[in-house]
Amino acid sequence: MIKYKWTTLAIITVGTFMSSLDSSIVNIAIPSISLDLGSSFEIIQWIPIIYLLVMAITLISFGRLSDLKGRKNFYLFGVFLFTFSSFLSMLANSGELLVIFRAIQGIGSSFISANAAAMITDIFPRQETGKALGINVASIYLGLVIGPVLGGFLVQYFSWRSIFIINIPIGIILITIGMFKLEKSNLGLKQESFDIKGTIVFGFALASLLLGLTIANTFGWFSFAVITLFIISIFSFILFIFTESKVTFPLFKLSLFKNNRLFSFANFAALLNYIAISGVSFLLSIYLQIILEIPPAITALLLLPTSLTMALTSPFSGRLSDKYGTRILCTIGMTIMALGFFILILVIAFLPLIFIIVTQFLVGIGIGLFSSPNQSAIMNSVENRDHGIAAGTLSTMRVIGQSISVALLSAILTIFIPLTILNPILSHKTIIIEPLIKVEFVNGMLAAFTISIIICLIGAVLSYLRGKTALIVQ
Repeated sequence: MIKYKWTTLAIITVGTFMSSLDSSIVNIAIPSISLDLGSSFEIIQWIPIIYLLVMAITLISFGRLSDLKGRKNFYLFGVFLFTFSSFLSMLANSGELLVIFRAIQGIGSSFISANAAAMITDIFPRQETGKALGINVASIYLGLVIGPVLGGFLVQYFSWRSIFIINIPIGIILITIGMFKLEKSNLGLKQESFDIKGTIVFGFALASLLLGLTIANTFGWFSFAVITLFIISIFSFILFIFTESKVTFPLFKLSLFKNNRLFSFANFAALLNYIAISGVSFLLSIYLQIILEIPPAITALLLLPTSLTMALTSPFSGRLSDKYGTRILCTIGMTIMALGFFILILVIAFLPLIFIIVTQFLVGIGIGLFSSPNQSAIMNSVENRDHGIAAGTLSTMRVIGQSISVALLSAILTIFIPLTILNPILSHKTIIIEPLIKVEFVNGMLAAFTISIIICLIGAVLSYLRGKTALIVQ
């Protein structure tokens, strides 16, 4: 049993790493893809967006499916789908086709993410869950660290297609080993049925919300299309809640949020964590490369400490949470993130640029202290039968938070610098950036980072108020 649990962890962690690596490696290849395929910005921007959108819609559904039918086959199917879609992406001869193949890749990644934490929590004893989940979370951050560096090398010396080729041998090895080494789970839920109606309504609600957030900066937040999508999303979510209250075996156990304070507070804290993070990295990358004209390689080095520190801190914080609990670690982690963003504001406004590295270390430590203990708290707050839906819920919070973050902080930025000026800058059509534009960009960015600080502090309060143990009503 001891050997099996560590073998399973290794298989799951490699799959998680592959999924994480692909999400970070694609971003650096976007300019080369656009040039090679001759695609417009409207098409190219959907290459990363569609991946997150599909994952957000399907994660909870796939988590619930694994609860009902077993985790092994769905996990391996996710690896297969991810590998096969990587092969298709490598062959894509148009931006439209690549977007479609990336959507399929998102489905595969969703199967992997929805099952990874649940499989780990199933086989590891409670006193080792934090350590095991910490190792798995570290693989996510390790993928984020290696992705840009490896992607830059592959794109420069081979082609953008090579970033998809590397997934194929990894996927084949995982499937082969997994078929023989992974054991089928027996959760005893076969008498329950899958909530098809809830899945469709939830997917429609979430797709409308994320699509509205995605196109808001292009069409305007008060445009007819965006407002219509938000209205559709609101009514769909209301319909979803009503539908779930009438279903015997719902897709989304509302009781987990209603009656389990630790589960609900920890998930909302995770949502706030990702809302605070992703948009900051997005705006910093634009600021460094386009406004300050710093080369991409130097920019990557300046931003590298965040992912690197997260990867190193996560296993350590996981082990600490096994011994001392998760509540204080999560609270401290979110507070350190807020401190890192505050110092980042001071650096941009007053200090030499090199001090950005210090802020990235602080933010990385904060995220690392928060993520593993928070995930451990969520997974240990529910019964084994709900591990899949818990893992799917947490992963959904992640991709929703990432989507909201970029849209929200970008919207704050556009209050200070209008899209008519910002769009040419982002598309590299503006050769010389006027000093006033730089000042407006910095002011907008600092305002956005202030919002991230507030979000982190709210997350810290939620992490503290959630209590030490879960109140579960099944």
